[in-house]
Amino acid sequence: MERSSLRRFLYVLWQWTWGLPQNLVGLGFFLFYRIKGCRSFPYQGARVTIWTNRTGSMSMGRYLFLEPGWTPAAHRLLAHEYGHTIQSLFFGPLYLLTVGLPSLLWAGLPCFRNMRRKGRSYYSIYPEKGATRLGERFAKQTPPEQP
Repeated sequence: MERSSLRRFLYVLWQWTWGLPQNLVGLGFFLFYRIKGCRSFPYQGARVTIWTNRTGSMSMGRYLFLEPGWTPAAHRLLAHEYGHTIQSLFFGPLYLLTVGLPSLLWAGLPCFRNMRRKGRSYYSIYPEKGATRLGERFAKQTPPEQP
């Protein structure tokens, strides 16, 4: 087995064992948006869907959901979301509490939105800073031009 194929296999295996809870949630979102006709493509063992949600992007296990305006040229967003999939490998069943919930609160609560309007970077806090760092390190593959 080729080295990159082995890595992808281990990535998927680890996600579906250690990261089972978030992958089940991600699979549910993935199936829902596929039924709605959203585009999807593979990326380094993960599955990326361009969803119709206008509030931003999200990752759940090996499932990434990117905002409708995303294009392959915007690789940094894909890398950031891929970084969350690496966090899923680290935290396993604790991911939803240690990464998912803090990320959801930071993205959605009005008090935090106000902080960002006043100049605080979305990527300045845990877990967003960590996802960006991991994504920049591990998201090496260029996404397809026509997902």
